[in-house]
Amino acid sequence: MIANITRRHAIGLVAAAPTLLAAPVSAKARSVDETGFVQIGGIDQWIGIQGKDARNPVILYLHGGPAEAQSPFLRQFIPWETDFTVVNWDQRGSGRTYGKYGSSTPGMSTPELALDRLREDAREVAEYARKRLSKKRIILVGQSWGAELGLQVVKRWPELFYAFVGTGQPVSWGLKIEALERWARTQAAAAGDQESLTALNETASLPVTDARRLNASRKYSLAPSDLEYAKIMGTFIGYPSAPPRVRRPIGSQAANSPCPGFRRSKLRSMRARWD
Repeated sequence: MIANITRRHAIGLVAAAPTLLAAPVSAKARSVDETGFVQIGGIDQWIGIQGKDARNPVILYLHGGPAEAQSPFLRQFIPWETDFTVVNWDQRGSGRTYGKYGSSTPGMSTPELALDRLREDAREVAEYARKRLSKKRIILVGQSWGAELGLQVVKRWPELFYAFVGTGQPVSWGLKIEALERWARTQAAAAGDQESLTALNETASLPVTDARRLNASRKYSLAPSDLEYAKIMGTFIGYPSAPPRVRRPIGSQAANSPCPGFRRSKLRSMRARWD
């Protein structure tokens, strides 16, 4: 029975996590804290639902990436849970959903097929959340890649949502990379970082989807909050050089990484469509 599973226990329950209850949450029960697998798009997909009061408005959060699952970061949503019930979903090819199926995850053979399937999956998750929490509509929030996905979902099925909120909203992949490079050049010049300036110069003519060009500005592209996020992620999946005690014994690290389901070439192909 899923009611016994808290977010603390969820870290240790990947493929073994039970399916969420199908019956609606009673408003009398007030708080809700559920994690598990739900049948979405013909496969079991991981969903977490947390909130202090089930009568509150519901947020469905679409994570970024693609495939940057939020299941390791549920504690970061605690401040939201006073005013909202938050639904997190490890998308097809991501996190614990990927951990259940690995490279045999259906519907991910091409970027085109993956995008179509993810749109339909998002609709089904929204329908599930509405039914589970007895809501006519919910709020859709998307971050980065999730904002791109969310725009497509809310345009196609507006009747499911009160509002859509995009953060880190994609506009143009090319303009984003050029802005990062300008910032990196300014910071590298101020720091006397000739190595970074040389790397930026040598990769400037490469396509904006080329990993070498992306890496040239990476040193200066992360804010302090980004570094803290990366630290949490690294602790969860294990750093290559970290001692065993900081690793998390959740099957293989590759299977449970927040973003193993997409090859990076697929990821860049999808991002390039922002232009």
